[in-house]
Amino acid sequence: MHRLNKYLILTLLMVMSWGVALAQKVAFEALAPGAVAAGEVFKVEFSLNAKPDAFTPPRIEGFEVIAGPTVSRSSNMSVMNGNTTTSVTYSYIYVLIGNTPGKFTVSEAEATVEGKSYRTRPLSIEVVDEGTRPEGAAAAPQQNRTAISQDDIFVRVVVDKTNVYKGQPVRAAFKLYTRLPLSSVESAKYPAFNGFWTQEMDNSAQRWQQEAYNNKVYNSIVIREYLLYPQQAGTLFIERFDLVAVAQIVTQPQRQTIFDDFFSGGPDIQEVQKTVSAGPVKINVKELPAGAPESFNGAVGKFSLDAEYPADDIAANSAATYMLKISGTGNLPLVQAPKLELPTSFEQYNVKTTESLNAGSGGITGYRQFEYPFIARAEGEYTVEPVEFTYFNPELAQYVTLSTRRLTVHVAADKSGGASSDGRGIVSGISKEDLKILGQDIRFIKVGPAHLALRGKTLMGSGLYFGLLVLIGALFVAAFVSLKKRMKELQNVSLMKGRRANKVALQRFRTAGQYMREGNPRGFHEEMLRALWGYMGDKLNIPVADLTKENVRTVLGGRGIAEECINRFIEVISECEMAQYSPGASTQMQEIYLAGVEIISKMESVIKK
Repeated sequence: MHRLNKYLILTLLMVMSWGVALAQKVAFEALAPGAVAAGEVFKVEFSLNAKPDAFTPPRIEGFEVIAGPTVSRSSNMSVMNGNTTTSVTYSYIYVLIGNTPGKFTVSEAEATVEGKSYRTRPLSIEVVDEGTRPEGAAAAPQQNRTAISQDDIFVRVVVDKTNVYKGQPVRAAFKLYTRLPLSSVESAKYPAFNGFWTQEMDNSAQRWQQEAYNNKVYNSIVIREYLLYPQQAGTLFIERFDLVAVAQIVTQPQRQTIFDDFFSGGPDIQEVQKTVSAGPVKINVKELPAGAPESFNGAVGKFSLDAEYPADDIAANSAATYMLKISGTGNLPLVQAPKLELPTSFEQYNVKTTESLNAGSGGITGYRQFEYPFIARAEGEYTVEPVEFTYFNPELAQYVTLSTRRLTVHVAADKSGGASSDGRGIVSGISKEDLKILGQDIRFIKVGPAHLALRGKTLMGSGLYFGLLVLIGALFVAAFVSLKKRMKELQNVSLMKGRRANKVALQRFRTAGQYMREGNPRGFHEEMLRALWGYMGDKLNIPVADLTKENVRTVLGGRGIAEECINRFIEVISECEMAQYSPGASTQMQEIYLAGVEIISKMESVIKK
């Protein structure tokens, strides 16, 4: 009986797994290298996650079929928390060789599952002629090598476009190419991306693949990928990129005796470090066209606007919400809430923002939703004007304005008894209406004839008069000399900038402090960046075009500034930039403010101009 129960349970599990397998989505994929060397043997695999009723093979042209199709089947079943899942895979494998250089296409294959047809995508494979080895050359080119050539390992910064508008994303992929096996990648130094707002993309799914470059076949992989949003017009650069790759070189030990083949243990593997670099990449950024509508706030991409309106009929002193949702692809994290104009008797509160963003190949895709809560204080009928949102479409090279509909809201009298009407339709209660006091800013002007009378002795001709003339003349000469000296100093632009650097920085610190007290993080970090960068540019006489972190570090080191102070300056700059360009980032404004003031004070005491 016990054995019968085991068989029943096993049969039930198989039936359940069979049902789950039927319910899963059918996927039919084709896999092959993107490039192969002439004469190289490779395989093309067609994989299906269900049992096929029929399989129609692809057309293979330009390649010699050595073997195939070879059919294999694999299955997997797992039980977790009482849930049984099973998967099955059918693979059709071809072994091919390409002898003729060029680009060839393996057409799609077709499979039928339960009467429904599925097709793979065509595969484009490039055959590269890398040249023939001289007769008698070693079959293993990696043997007996102690150095790595420039063509064996290198890196590239691949961008999808080099001419963009301000705010239009540039997709930058940092790719590693190798013809040797690698054990690790170390000490990667990525650019600072000055002038760009950056969004790193998820490349966890990236895998090694064969790729042709300069008539050679490499194993390549994208090690990091970014979306770069230029924040200023002009010529920007993706700076130099460096990393250290550790390659494995196979060396054949020198044979001393015939017994070495039996006891040496085979070839040796030597690890060799190779530093590779990719030069700067120039990006030409065009300014957005003039004549932008007033509702444009910097959105670049392609968007749609949806709205959820409050009810047409609401009671006085009751809360309601006007909601806007901006969806699409572009610089969504930088899109600000459109301006909503409500009647003066509507008490509006802070806008609540929610978002869902994903970084893709075409930019950041998702939505930003803005909720405008308000309370209607006065009964009556009101009109809410349409809300406009304008974005720049780089594909069309023009501004596009989206608008909501005009809304009519009827505010009924408050029935809760918490407020009363004064007969004019105004509901009393606490309000944020501004109180305007008129007619009290000009004092009374006396009219009529003036009564003037001379009192005491005159100053004209007295000793005091002539003494004052001499004093005025001396003051004039002193003022003339001082003014001439001042004008000479003013002609020295770098000297004046250096002298005023501390004063200008303090003024900007005061403005940043005001933003901090108001709870405006965007304004605070923007003003802190102006204060810190402005001080360095004026004090060190560095042009704006050369005002980078590395240049500032070099000049400050030459002026005798402590390394700890320099590093703290770079940290504060980086934290402010991250907070300014990434609305989700959080910083302690008080700590940033004190650190900035302390850094400028220390530098001012050391730098003498």
